[in-house]
Amino acid sequence: MGREVNAMQPYHTEQELAAALARREEAAAEQLVREYGGLLNAVVRRHAPGLDADDILADALLAIWQNAGRFDGRRSFRAWAAAVARYRAIDAVRRAARTCLAGGTQELERIAGHTPDEYFALELEDMFRGLPDEDRALLLGRYFYGSTPVQQAAARGISVGAVNTRVARARQRLARRLRERSEGE
Repeated sequence: MGREVNAMQPYHTEQELAAALARREEAAAEQLVREYGGLLNAVVRRHAPGLDADDILADALLAIWQNAGRFDGRRSFRAWAAAVARYRAIDAVRRAARTCLAGGTQELERIAGHTPDEYFALELEDMFRGLPDEDRALLLGRYFYGSTPVQQAAARGISVGAVNTRVARARQRLARRLRERSEGE
């Protein structure tokens, strides 16, 4: 006779769902989104605040779909899927960090990676002068002193999201200043 299939939840265990995803069953993809979409969205938003969570979530769902055959059952499917989403979010943050200043990031990393001589110290001071004190402190902490967003948030009594937003805005202002300087030379 076979088993009765609930149209809303045709796969009753994580193993059944993972196996159906590995077979590329569309109903499994729908159940994945229905049952795990909220969790995966929360994971993406937590690890990639300020980025396009919908795009990252879509990328994570596709990766789960394409790699479901690799799920080995040693841990729960829920944990495995959340880890896939987490790594996709981290990858998106890394990609964004590489491109956020349209070339200015490399300049910051170059300066941050060396002890600046007098000239670079003056140039750096001049570039940062137009930033609000708090934003300047966040940028310096992040890029020169190795502070993490969590450490910066705890030190200031604000959320990690607020720290990341301020740093992103400060980087945008700094990038604008770098572009203006390079156009003026």
